[in-house]
Amino acid sequence: MQNNEDFHTSLLRYGLDLGFLVSGFFGALLLSIRNRKKSWKKAIACIVAGALSANYLTPLILNFAPPTIQENSKYAVAFIMGYMGLKGVEELADIFVEFIKKQKDN
Repeated sequence: MQNNEDFHTSLLRYGLDLGFLVSGFFGALLLSIRNRKKSWKKAIACIVAGALSANYLTPLILNFAPPTIQENSKYAVAFIMGYMGLKGVEELADIFVEFIKKQKDN
């Protein structure tokens, strides 16, 4: 048990909350499974991005939430942020790819 607490504490020192990462990972994974048109490299990148967006955006969202949501539903919020964060990263990646293609054509 001591090692788990040390691992979690060391992750928190780097700004990573294991609960938010795992919840965001599964939210991003759910969306990635739903959309099977992507290559496996893009799917992995989007899942990681979704988990990280859940990790960093969830505390921001929870600051504006009522106290009951802050404690009782924080992992549900992280799951939703992973799901939504992944979609946002996908859209940004598509826009970036289109921009680069247009630059090559000019």
